[in-house]
Amino acid sequence: MKKLFAIGLAVLPFLFTSCAGDDSKNSGYTDSLQTVISQKDAEIDALFEVLSDIENNLTEISSRYSQISALRQQNPEKNANVKGEITDQLAVIESIMTQNKEKIAKLNGQISNLKSENNKLQEFIESLNSRMAEQETQINNLTQELSISKETIHKLSANVSELKQSNQDKDKTIAQQNAEMEYLNDQSHRAYYVVGTYDELKEKGIVNKEGGLIFKQQHATSNVNAKNFNLIDRNKVTTIDINLRKARLISSHPKDSYEIIYDDSDSKLARQLVIKDVNKFWSNTDFLIISTKR
Repeated sequence: MKKLFAIGLAVLPFLFTSCAGDDSKNSGYTDSLQTVISQKDAEIDALFEVLSDIENNLTEISSRYSQISALRQQNPEKNANVKGEITDQLAVIESIMTQNKEKIAKLNGQISNLKSENNKLQEFIESLNSRMAEQETQINNLTQELSISKETIHKLSANVSELKQSNQDKDKTIAQQNAEMEYLNDQSHRAYYVVGTYDELKEKGIVNKEGGLIFKQQHATSNVNAKNFNLIDRNKVTTIDINLRKARLISSHPKDSYEIIYDDSDSKLARQLVIKDVNKFWSNTDFLIISTKR
């Protein structure tokens, strides 16, 4: 039905082209009709999407009704668990039926804009209504036979909807918590390092010298800015390239947790800092400061 409707609309531009003599007018007609075709095609797609949802719901209702019929063979009047399971199934069916009625109402509003296909769609919708009414009658008869009140079914149906919403809210909360945990986990792996001469480090406000008039020692400043450091993942990076002379650590790290590797031909040329114990090395600070000389 959908394809025939679209094909019929697609033929219209050729009819206008054969009847008109002015090329510019023909082009205008074609563009206008193409716009109409696109709009109608979108409307048809939306309608068939709703129809598909309704069909799927009807199929699910039939499946659940079959499950109820099987449960009835287990003598629900004497088995409270079986009767409770049947009641739960009826509650889900009630919820699905409510959804279908809402979708049918939505369809009636959508087809009002379609003229040529209105009758065919209306016939199909009436067929769906008939199937829904038949299913509703079956369910009503079943609830009477099992002495289950409609009020109980409605309450359970409401509970089903609330549980669905609750599960959706929980899923969102879990997703947020996972994102937060991932962020915190990422933060816990972060470490920072910088390699440079005293003058370079001092200019960035990373170190200064303290002590007597003659012998002054380099110390890390208290207001260190992470932007002046290189960011690394401490669990992945265990070697830091230096390639400068007379390297020494200004930041506080246990001496047995690292080793500085020197050049074979030049004992003062530091090639790398190797971290031997990651957790111990970063136990005092997240910032590694290596002072060198050119």
